[in-house]
Amino acid sequence: MSGYSDYIMSASSSIADIVNNASSVAASAAGQVAYQVSDACHSVAQSAQQKFLSYKYEPGKSSGALDCDMEEVSIYPDTDSPVWLLGHQLSAKYDLAELRELVLTRPWMTYRRDFPPIGESGLTSDQGWGCMLRCGQMVLAGALLDVKLGRDWRWRLEAEQREPEYLGVMERFLDNKSAEYSIHQISLMGESVDKKPVGTWFGPNTVAQVLRKLCKYDPCNDICVHVAMDNALIISEVKQSCLHPVTPEPSSDISSDDQSVTTERTYAWKPLLLFVSLRLGLSEINPVYKAGLKKCFSLPSSLGVIGGSPNHALYLLGCVDDEVLYLDPHTTQVSGGVRERDTDASYHIPHPGRISISGLDPSLALCFLCITEQEFDNLCINIQESLIEKCPTPLFEMMLERPAHMAHMYGDKSDMDGVPDDTTGKDYEQLDDTTRKYDSDNEEFEIL
Repeated sequence: MSGYSDYIMSASSSIADIVNNASSVAASAAGQVAYQVSDACHSVAQSAQQKFLSYKYEPGKSSGALDCDMEEVSIYPDTDSPVWLLGHQLSAKYDLAELRELVLTRPWMTYRRDFPPIGESGLTSDQGWGCMLRCGQMVLAGALLDVKLGRDWRWRLEAEQREPEYLGVMERFLDNKSAEYSIHQISLMGESVDKKPVGTWFGPNTVAQVLRKLCKYDPCNDICVHVAMDNALIISEVKQSCLHPVTPEPSSDISSDDQSVTTERTYAWKPLLLFVSLRLGLSEINPVYKAGLKKCFSLPSSLGVIGGSPNHALYLLGCVDDEVLYLDPHTTQVSGGVRERDTDASYHIPHPGRISISGLDPSLALCFLCITEQEFDNLCINIQESLIEKCPTPLFEMMLERPAHMAHMYGDKSDMDGVPDDTTGKDYEQLDDTTRKYDSDNEEFEIL
């Protein structure tokens, strides 16, 4: 175990060195290019219409906008500001085709009806209570597709046949008890680990914790979910979650003078889905956090945010100006599989919604995907440079080790051992329609 700890500390120290050097390197470089920046700013000022991204569009390259109908054009504001979507920088004027494909590829999980009853609750639909659970499904399904098919893969309705990897991922989210990440498994696990009866609304942190637990039971074992709590990202804890030994531990009965036996173990990185649970205000998002929240969507590892407006959970994909773009789970569809083209299409939508950042509920969870250890190291550097050093009020802290005074102030979620079964949630009393007219309760959000 000492070798593993040394590995973790060595890797973490390397990140610390990189992060500590980042500012000094940037400062040195800034001095060398200051005069170039001045000249560039003067040139840009000569034409108010030549804003960001205009450099990349030559005559004839804006056909994407012409290929989209007026309804799609109206989805995005008429602005020269960048559209940040899952780490991609695009234009609302010139990149409509790319925006459409990117949104369309994200799995769109919505309310469903007419599925097998969930345990003893008898519920055959999640309408009115499953919106945050569906948002969690969207994040995890998107992460698994990125891992299996790559971030450049795109879903297309007209494809002759679906990739086996796509079908394998999506069928883990179908609405039945046997699917690893079904509404059944998530709601039953929520009752087991966080005392959330089947049919009650989850907060962002609860659904993140439930997905973390379910991933441990997934026989595919192809992704690690880590939930950062207490407004702090602890690098060593993430490394410990994702690094797994690939060589056996040396036997203790080997003679110490046997020089042919190595005592070092090697470790492999399991793709990481990272949630950072936050509360950025009391009843609404504090304005001091808006710049940092918008910056999160621009990080290359971004998988968006789960949150939403009060009483209305949404999966936030990106932002443009002071608005966020989202997928909305509040559409009730008939439960179905993905092997038929029509039913598969019900899991995709080309157009996101838009809402002002000021209209968001302050309880949310940032989502990041780091397929390799290098991607996580780069994420830490980006967080240090973009979210901590450049933000007067950072969204959260980042540390190599957890300080003693922060020993899981809100309880250690790492020992959740509940296993869902058909009896879980049997004490649930079905709510009447008047009680279900709201999708959530502000009190259900976790205060971190």
